[in-house]
Amino acid sequence: MAPTEELTKQLEETLRRANTVLFKRGRSILIGMEISALQFNALLSIREFGPLTMGELGRHLFVACSTATDLADRMERVQLVERIRDNNDRRVVRLHLLSKGDKVLDAVIAERQSFIGEVLKDYSIQEYEELFRSLESLAQRMELKQL
Repeated sequence: MAPTEELTKQLEETLRRANTVLFKRGRSILIGMEISALQFNALLSIREFGPLTMGELGRHLFVACSTATDLADRMERVQLVERIRDNNDRRVVRLHLLSKGDKVLDAVIAERQSFIGEVLKDYSIQEYEELFRSLESLAQRMELKQL
């Protein structure tokens, strides 16, 4: 049975609300570290996809290459990342995550996970596993559709 338009609308709104709460929870940690949400997303992209060029970073963040370069300058100044020339093509420069950047990511992700754990603490293991399976299935289907 295909979902109705109304159910699809409700699901999108619910996912957006949950994401907003999780974003705010992580953001509270970033404020204390004086790191912007865009910088956090950049660090996360570098961790997930490996060292990135400015163009690649811009595509991951949906920003112009010049914006990615400015962002990289700010992150490099506070020692979150470093620029390293590619060994195969010296014209190519990639952003690499430094240990300080790794620590920022770990702190925010740990806070988010702790928050989710607190929210789900009264779930039975069956409810927890059902929620996980449903969200995992949704994520996989969405990833396939984006290609």
